[in-house]
Amino acid sequence: METVVSVSNLIKRYPLYRRKLDKIREAFSVTGRRYHKDFEALKGISFEVGRGECVGIIGLNGSGKSTLLKILTGVVQPTSGSIRTEGRIAALLELGAGFNPEYTGLENIYLNTLLMGMSREETDKRLPEILEFADIGEFIYQPVKIYSSGMFVRLAFSIAVTVEPDILIIDEALSVGDVFFQQKCYQKIREMSEHATVLIVSHDLNSITKFCKRLLVLNNGVLIFDGEAGQAVTEYFKIRQGSVLSGKVREQIEDGFRRITADKLVRPEESQYSGRMDAVIESFYYQVDEVPFAEYCEAGRTVYVRMLVQSARPMDSIIVGYQVRDTFGNETFGETSMTSGYAGTELRKGRSMVSFQFVWPEVREGDYFITLGIGEGYEVLNQVEQCWINRAIHLVNTTHGKLVYGVFNNEMEHFRLERQ
Repeated sequence: METVVSVSNLIKRYPLYRRKLDKIREAFSVTGRRYHKDFEALKGISFEVGRGECVGIIGLNGSGKSTLLKILTGVVQPTSGSIRTEGRIAALLELGAGFNPEYTGLENIYLNTLLMGMSREETDKRLPEILEFADIGEFIYQPVKIYSSGMFVRLAFSIAVTVEPDILIIDEALSVGDVFFQQKCYQKIREMSEHATVLIVSHDLNSITKFCKRLLVLNNGVLIFDGEAGQAVTEYFKIRQGSVLSGKVREQIEDGFRRITADKLVRPEESQYSGRMDAVIESFYYQVDEVPFAEYCEAGRTVYVRMLVQSARPMDSIIVGYQVRDTFGNETFGETSMTSGYAGTELRKGRSMVSFQFVWPEVREGDYFITLGIGEGYEVLNQVEQCWINRAIHLVNTTHGKLVYGVFNNEMEHFRLERQ
């Protein structure tokens, strides 16, 4: 595979001054005294990307993701190390980057394509395609300073993909677009990945793992993992785990959850049930971190679930899982004990308590409904759905004004059965 992006021992340092005056003092110091401390945003990063690869970059806030993309696009110069790219680069960095706010959308199209090395004649040929993909109507003739964030990203993405770049770089820009335009963009990215290279930073792990087979994981400016997407998410979770609550508090919450007894559980409505019903979820309990039957959730919080299961017969291999859907019925994320590596657990005849937990990911604000289920089988394709409680749990996802980065946990932790 031809290499189109090559990064070797990349280092980027920023001087940090406690006061603005210190910068002036340092500039005029006759003794060469330093009034700043160096902050290394990137610490010796090396990797290569081949033509046609779609590579995602993930990490916590401040891990160096955006700095890396800015260096790749030439917006920021590295302190040391080398970078080599082949072909035309199109980038979506901060919202509105590369746009003149006083220019109209149409004028900014010509400005951006000029910066990408295209002539006016080439832009004239591609203009209808750009306008059709952006789909912002008569606003194309208005100054972009009046654009909403959604209109900004529509126009910027349309320009970036229509010029047919050899390398497309996206830094979280699609998160501000509406869901229908996002789907349109992801479809375009899939089409482009057949011939172009795509590098994308995102905190939406559910989406990024769908079309990026390879992920880079950054932590404090260090590349800690470069490889298969599923394993990368696991490595990311190891970093993220425990950052919302201290370990001691987390232990106290989990200990309290283990003590929840059957009398604390609630019974679903009969209309919510579906399945063969040889094993029935009689009642269930949930909490978000330390809050029982919580109404709100945010990225990074842990959702604990406990279910009282009545089985009419012994089962050699049960499958426990959950599925989360939005208000439109679209599946957002979910997991089962089988896909998490907990297959083969027996369920005896009678009542058993089944417990699991998962971490709420970074998703759009809004209402979400969790379906709880128990199945039976040894293979994903041959499982029998014994009991599903549709829309068992309703949670409102909110950031409460804070930017909290979440994860998609591919492992259902502490999966177990307890005989009653």
